Amino acid sequence: MTPNSPIEYWNGLATAADDGQLFLDPAAARHCNNACNDYLSILKENQALAEMQGNVEGMGTFDSGIALARKFSQKAVGGPNSLVDVLQSHIDVVTAMQAVFRKFFHAAEDVDQQNATSIGRKGPR
Repeated sequence: MTPNSPIEYWNGLATAADDGQLFLDPAAARHCNNACNDYLSILKENQALAEMQGNVEGMGTFDSGIALARKFSQKAVGGPNSLVDVLQSHIDVVTAMQAVFRKFFHAAEDVDQQNATSIGRKGPR
């Protein structure tokens, strides 16, 4: 089955990772996670800037100027396919990507912790 959206795709990869069908080096996963953090910061910063553009003014007092200002405002916030909404969809996808990457280095940390606990109880072999 082909995923219908990028989030479905990444959720499918998360399931594959949980099922042991997808593998990624924990160090590489950590680098990917850090890149996602950097990109999320940029996306959120741009989203905040777009939200400030939600009230465009200065297009004049004619009906056409008022309509144009409203149209530009809605392209930033609240209209169909507004910049704020598009950026949010990107944020959602990058967050789903991060969930997949985190599975690999959290799993490695869990195994390390289990090994350390086992060695602590039984001693080294």
